[in-house]
Amino acid sequence: MTEQTGLTDITAAEPSPLSRFMAAALARHAGLGADQETRFDAIVQRLTTALAQGHIRIELDEPEKAVMEAAAVVAVERDGPLVVSGNSLYFGRYYRYEVELAAAMQKAAAAAPDAVVSLDIRANPDEDPSQKRAITTALQRKLCIISGGPGTGKTTLLVTIIRLFLARYGSDLRIGLAAPTGKAAMRMNESIRAQLGSLDLPESIARAFPGDAETLHRLLGMSRFTAVPRYHAANPLPYEVVVVDEASMVDLAMMWRLVSALKPDSRLILVGDRDQLASVESGAVLADCIDSLPENVAELTRTYRFNTTIAELAGAIKNGDGDEAWARITAPGPDAVAHGDRNWLNDIAARCERFIRNVRKTADTDGYPELFSRFGEYMVLCAVRGGRYGMREINRRIEMMLAEKGLAPADGSWYAGKPVMVTANDHRLELFNGDIGLCLPDPDADGELRVWFARGSGTLRRYPIARIPMAETAWAMTIHKSQGSEFEHVVVVLPEEDSRVLCRELLYTAVTRAGKKLTMVMNEDVCRNCASRRTIRHSGLAQRLQTRGGD
Repeated sequence: MTEQTGLTDITAAEPSPLSRFMAAALARHAGLGADQETRFDAIVQRLTTALAQGHIRIELDEPEKAVMEAAAVVAVERDGPLVVSGNSLYFGRYYRYEVELAAAMQKAAAAAPDAVVSLDIRANPDEDPSQKRAITTALQRKLCIISGGPGTGKTTLLVTIIRLFLARYGSDLRIGLAAPTGKAAMRMNESIRAQLGSLDLPESIARAFPGDAETLHRLLGMSRFTAVPRYHAANPLPYEVVVVDEASMVDLAMMWRLVSALKPDSRLILVGDRDQLASVESGAVLADCIDSLPENVAELTRTYRFNTTIAELAGAIKNGDGDEAWARITAPGPDAVAHGDRNWLNDIAARCERFIRNVRKTADTDGYPELFSRFGEYMVLCAVRGGRYGMREINRRIEMMLAEKGLAPADGSWYAGKPVMVTANDHRLELFNGDIGLCLPDPDADGELRVWFARGSGTLRRYPIARIPMAETAWAMTIHKSQGSEFEHVVVVLPEEDSRVLCRELLYTAVTRAGKKLTMVMNEDVCRNCASRRTIRHSGLAQRLQTRGGD
């Protein structure tokens, strides 16, 4: 099947009312004649539509470029409301992000390697060459990018690298750990703690090991009450090493803020899977860096703790082979991958019913951690929010089936065992977009329902229902929201009809959330098209990184 891309989607998408308003506002100040102003308006609408889809820039033909260069609100290769650079058009802010980030990353990448490296081969008993390269790159260079799929040992590698840093530079070395979302930070904490528990570290290193990972927002001291984060170029972060997990989720603006806030001699380690979905916001920074800075990249290739059948399906999707992907999904016999039959929704509801009954049997809060563990074993991932096979409808139908069993109220309100996902950050409550909580009784409040959240330290924290920020039912979640998570059994649900939002990165991300079992609910045409369609983010970052100084 011919590979598809997102290239035609920019022009095909209908501009939003905001796009039209912004284009009209800029056109009024462009100082152009009527005919040129009409063309200018259309071009800016196209740029705003592209930005909403994650693209940094759009390409201009020669007549379009002439119109834009004649406008008073357009600068050429310098800061302005709009910027023409080569044959591309940017909003000025994103042009500055791209240029300054490229220059900073290129400078860090080009820093002379540290020749004094002592590898601890005991940390790598099987002598995996890709892991050894990652350790060497991290210890030698100011910028290290580690890319690998699930089960390639990224967390084990991180713990090894941090241990070697502390052994080499002493316990005073300050290391910051971060991830793009609260959920990804919590997952990073859990994985690192699990690794540390199996190591016999010297007391000095154990004491100096960095504490809990933070979200990038919290690391930088960002707040909704101020436009300027606490840490920036004039007040840099207090770390000699900063490690960012799930870096594929970091957009251009956030990466620019992070790199701008580093001390001149600080090291940056980015860890992620380049084949996953790019950030919800603009750009595909991790993939651009991997493509453009090979001397600073270690790609992990050996799989350690990942089901072989799931790994093979993920590989077929990654390679854009829709035929092979469908063949593996529909292969007969019991295996880790299965095609959902007509009873798939009943099977999901039965799992949810068993969970609710376990909640009702749990006598006190000592059993609540086990409930969180059980809930994390199983998840339904939907490609879209709306429609018959969308996240909202699946959640509604599950709760309707629970109501028929007397396990949930018919009006969809709160009940014991209801899972919810936070959809807005609340720094005061320390709750962040993507955090998952369970509605459970509070024995200290006469059994009144509270929403409980697992914290990075392994403890639970409860909140009155009225204090929870915007949240939605989470028996099912979107694939985008699942990034940074792992579940034993995942049910992947695609819509019945093809859509431009369906792409191989989306399907790969969904499949690689599963550790032991996958149920794939989709038809053949949608599966093949999804696996064969590759998303392309339009950006000049890769090209700038390949040019000296990012110029």
